[in-house]
Amino acid sequence: MAVGIDFGTTNSAIAIAAGDEVRLVALGGLPHWRTVLYFEDGGALTAGAPAIARYLETEGQGRLVQSIKSHLASATFSKTHIFGRRWQLDDMIAAYLRQLRAAAAPIDLGARCVVGRPVRYWGAESEADDARALERMRAALAKAGFSEVVFEYEPVGAAARYAARLDHDELLVVADFGGGTTDFTVVRVGRARADVLATGGIGISGDAFDARVIDALVAPALGRGSRYRDELGGEAPVPAWLYGHLRRWHYLSFLKEPATLRLLERIAHGALERAQVARLVRVVDDDLGLVLHRAVEGAKVRLSTAAADRVALDAIELDLPIARAGFEDWIADDLARIERVLDEVLARAGVAAADVDRVFATGGSSLVPAVRDCLARRFGAERLVGGEELTSVAWGLAARARQLFGG
Repeated sequence: MAVGIDFGTTNSAIAIAAGDEVRLVALGGLPHWRTVLYFEDGGALTAGAPAIARYLETEGQGRLVQSIKSHLASATFSKTHIFGRRWQLDDMIAAYLRQLRAAAAPIDLGARCVVGRPVRYWGAESEADDARALERMRAALAKAGFSEVVFEYEPVGAAARYAARLDHDELLVVADFGGGTTDFTVVRVGRARADVLATGGIGISGDAFDARVIDALVAPALGRGSRYRDELGGEAPVPAWLYGHLRRWHYLSFLKEPATLRLLERIAHGALERAQVARLVRVVDDDLGLVLHRAVEGAKVRLSTAAADRVALDAIELDLPIARAGFEDWIADDLARIERVLDEVLARAGVAAADVDRVFATGGSSLVPAVRDCLARRFGAERLVGGEELTSVAWGLAARARQLFGG
């Protein structure tokens, strides 16, 4: 049996190849899990779908840690303290992977696997950053019982999934729009070949789109730009860095550090816009990161088929209108940067857009209309294909594992 693991910023999935068959592994009955951990005072720890269920059951009394993959390349983040215990980053990832392994039971995943990696890890600005991410990921996998690991680019995994349906060769562009990164691969594929011509990536994708909504719509309603009176009677702006942490799942959880909580208490006491700042404090105190980002993500998804929607969160009395046109304006710079990476990848491959037979768009953010419009303008809508947006990479990684390890 050959194992492929797609450890994603937002979602994770496992597939296995045995004989001629490749299939997804059900994780507690689900095709994929959210990449989240939930820590409770007293030591209880859950991951994935059970973590979200437990978070809701306990009304957020523990600490929800999300998008842990996005820290892998960081030189400044290696550990955090949760309920009095110090957690190394690779230990947190290993804890998630162990529960992912357990959820795959009764299938024994063994000790060897092919694991997906982005072309460029989120936040990586150098080869050293990329190497750091791989070293941490390998250490976490080893702690979770995977001692023989091969890393493969995630879009190459997606290409393998697409190629399995072919009876001829094609020149393919894989556009993988995930939670944390966007990756492109130009590859000649067929049932018996996958010749990679060029790859490239950037740390901008679905989470960045959500962050634009937070910046433009949500943060002002939570007091960004307002002021408070300090202990000496003077006025000061509410620190902007608080809202920088608000804009990403994996930063929001870390606002519950004691020093930050004391700062928020002082700000709330002297806030000139009390109702707005009170919303921010409630989000942090009650660990509402999941429900806040779900509200934002849900509105973004609904805008794929509607011209307007609302970002609503009853817990903090938040109800804000959002229009697709406004959302597309907010992410326009992000899309321009993504397109420049695509330009570079095509140039390195020596391929013109007109030469491409198909564009396989995968990852959850590939469903955003503005994303698909960018690809359609360049390649033609008739060449765009998709499907299995959250599981195609895992399927292809298992097929790659069968090539490497046998099946």
